[in-house]
Formats: sequence, C-alpha cells, structure tokens
Amino acid sequence: MTAEFDPKTAVYTPPEVSQYALDAIRDVKSKATRGIAMPIAEIRDYFAPVLPGQVTVIQAQTNQYKSGFIHFWEKYAAQQLMESERDNEAIIHVSVEECAEEQGFLMLARMTGEESGKLARGEVKDWSRLEQAAAMIGTIPIYRIGDSIARAEDIPNLYLTNMYRSIHSLVSGEVTGTPINPALISFDYLQAFPIDPEVSKAEMKDQRNLQVRQDFYRLRQLSGYFKCPVIVAVQAKQELEQKEKNGPRMPGMYDAQDTSSIAQRADRIISLWMPKVTHGVGAFVEVGGDRLKVEENMIFVKVNKQRGGLPGGQSWLCRIDFSKNEIAPEEK
Repeated sequence: MTAEFDPKTAVYTPPEVSQYALDAIRDVKSKATRGIAMPIAEIRDYFAPVLPGQVTVIQAQTNQYKSGFIHFWEKYAAQQLMESERDNEAIIHVSVEECAEEQGFLMLARMTGEESGKLARGEVKDWSRLEQAAAMIGTIPIYRIGDSIARAEDIPNLYLTNMYRSIHSLVSGEVTGTPINPALISFDYLQAFPIDPEVSKAEMKDQRNLQVRQDFYRLRQLSGYFKCPVIVAVQAKQELEQKEKNGPRMPGMYDAQDTSSIAQRADRIISLWMPKVTHGVGAFVEVGGDRLKVEENMIFVKVNKQRGGLPGGQSWLCRIDFSKNEIAPEEK
C-alpha cells in the first residue's frame, strides 16, 4: 500500500474537482444497494447506510461487546447480500482477537442452542444438529482473516500491511480461484494490531500512539482502494470524562484510546456501554433523568458522529440476546 510519492497525484484542477464530484454522485446513486444498513431496525432511519469508502468506528471500553456488535452487524449484512442475490459479494472479517475456531464456536452455538464454551471442550448435546449448522455456516458469505489452531505451525504476523495482502489475495481470487468482491471489511480491533515494521520508524516511546493513528489513516485508504465500507472496533479510554458515581460511562467522540485522530478522521462513530461492566448487575444508574436497575443484558448504543450533514448524538437502551447474538431496543 506504500509507494514513492508523486506530488502531481495530490493536486486537483477546478475542472477535475467538478467532474470528480459529478462522478461520485453518479457512483453513489448506482451503488445505492451496496450500502450496508444498520442492523437494529429502530436505529436504521437515524443511522444512514454505510457506503463504499466510508469508515465506521465501534467504540467501547474493555469487555463491552465490541466484537459481539461487529459479529451481529456482519450476520445482518450477510443476510442482506443473500436476500438481494448479491452472489459475487462477501464480508471479510479480520481479527487479531479471536482465532477462526473461536468464531466458529460462537456461530455454531448461536445456530444450535449449544454453549460455545462447552463446544470448545468437546461437549456436544446434538451432533446431528451441530453438523447441519456447520453445513449452513459454510454457505454464509463471511471470509475470515486471522489465525487458527488448525494451522498452529503457520501463525501469521498479522500487522496491517499483511492484512492488506491477505485481503488482496481473497479479492484477486488467489485463495479460492474466484475473485471476491468485498461488500464490507471489518477489523477487530485497532489498538491490538501489531506494530507494522514495514512502515514504522518512530522511537519506541512514541511508536504505539503513532502506529494507531497511522493504521487508522491506512484503513481509510483501504476502504477506498477496495471500494467498500469498513467497520473497525476501537478501544475506548479506561478513564472517561464522565465522573458521576451513578452516571453513564458512555465513551464520547474523543474517548478513543491512544489518539484523537480517530474522532477526526472517522466517517461514523458508534459508542457502546454495558452498565453491568462499570456498575455491576443490580446496581442503579441515572440516565437521562431515569433511574434504571442494571441487568445482565443491557447495552446502550449511541451514534456519536455521522459525516455529511447526518444527525448524531442520540442513544438507545437495547437488550442483547446472547444465545442468538441479537440486539434490539428496549420496549417502551
């Protein structure tokens, strides 16, 4: 993704700007069905479909369902593709958090009612149903990039340049023999990306922050290069601005860990907050003038940012069905 800089490539004449703008409008119009819609129906009218070239951040503190939210969105997006008969398109999931088997256990558990932890220990209630679910999962257009127990002797050093190479090998058809047209690429999660030795020359004391900023900039380039939306999980700071003892702990726009550049460069930012993690089940929290008793499956979803004149700032109290990885707003 890096090449010698040619200054002429960064200069645009007035006729070029006007023509490129017209071309972009035509391109968006022709690709209207290629947008990836928000998977929660009640939020969908507020949160516009994410278009090719745009980057959406899923931001939360540790252990507050960033990965689960991305898996939920991917499942919904895959259904979109299959229902729209977009047979030449697929979702690509890049993870440095969960190995391929862990992701498979979660999908099998959600389709069969088995427990993923028990599947990992070889404990199965119904093998026939499990095998049927495995066959069905094999038809869902989600490709995964990461590591695997089955290939333990070949664990990749998956920094961002190598992520790009792996995605390109799928898109070009090198892996399957058939080119894959990405409808969505997701990354889990930004701050866990290894240092990229092919681009980083900073001093060690500054390297982590600079690497996170640079990786995010390159994700924007990647989104444009592959002409599809990108979703990336981002770790929020462990110390947020909100200090009220019984108040919310929702990450704000500038609460991403390591760099404020994420807030500045992201097209969309969605923040998540699970009160059980910050306050404990059974505690009471004060949110928007309401006093709520914390329950296991409560999650707040907030749209912190949308570019392009779209609204931002609204939040929803939702419930998670962990067995199916479904998220729906609290019934009013």
